[in-house]
Amino acid sequence: MPWDEWEQLKAQAADRHSTRMQINGLPSAGAGSGGSDLLITATPWAGAAGVARELHKSTHDGLTELKESQDGLGSGAEGFDCTSALSEIQPTWEARLGSLRDECDRLNETLGKTGKHFGEVDHDVHDHVGPSVQSPTKPSWAR
Repeated sequence: MPWDEWEQLKAQAADRHSTRMQINGLPSAGAGSGGSDLLITATPWAGAAGVARELHKSTHDGLTELKESQDGLGSGAEGFDCTSALSEIQPTWEARLGSLRDECDRLNETLGKTGKHFGEVDHDVHDHVGPSVQSPTKPSWAR
């Protein structure tokens, strides 16, 4: 490959990749708006913790309802095949719902702590970076 052709290929490649990443510096003139572009908002962790809390409550309520309905089934329904089948599977369902309820409780706590931690980290970063970062008021889960 002749030297001139090589130089031409390099120039063409440089033209195609003229936009370069800049780390730890300001954008070149004309690139970007020059304003702040990092916005700190509430993390999705707090929302996920709320869902886990709701699932814990509904699972707990379902488990209570299952136990109460089984208690009322005993009198007056003896001798039916379905009654004995329900009595056989009830402990399995109680164990499954109990495990699900406990896992939702664990997730609620873990996700809540994670959201609080990330919220605090976000605001600590904002405090160190300064006015180039927009930050709404600190959400309640990060206090």
